[in-house]
Amino acid sequence: MKVIFLTLIVSLTLFGSSNNYEVGKALYNDRGCSNCHGTYAEGSGSYPKLANRSKKFLLYKLKEFRAGRSTKQIQQVMFGFAKNLNDKEMDALTTFLSNYKEESNDKYQLDYDIIGGDN
Repeated sequence: MKVIFLTLIVSLTLFGSSNNYEVGKALYNDRGCSNCHGTYAEGSGSYPKLANRSKKFLLYKLKEFRAGRSTKQIQQVMFGFAKNLNDKEMDALTTFLSNYKEESNDKYQLDYDIIGGDN
């Protein structure tokens, strides 16, 4: 009986975290995070890379932003985004980012046939 119970617990935990990853992925895309942090959470310019960062760190930063606190003026742009996130959404978003798996190897690949055409 204990084995069945433990198997059920492990299955639910794994299924829940997988679902949490997908919810976080949807939030990342729907809330506009990719506009600054990149399609692949790789960061750009003065916006930091978020992919594969520590979940604990990411959660701490989001909670600080939601509370209206930052260490740098440029980070204040995050206040409006974080203010609208609840704890479950923050958990899902940080699960996605801390466990990020790149889905495409051809990012930023240009199709030169379309651009160049036949001259």
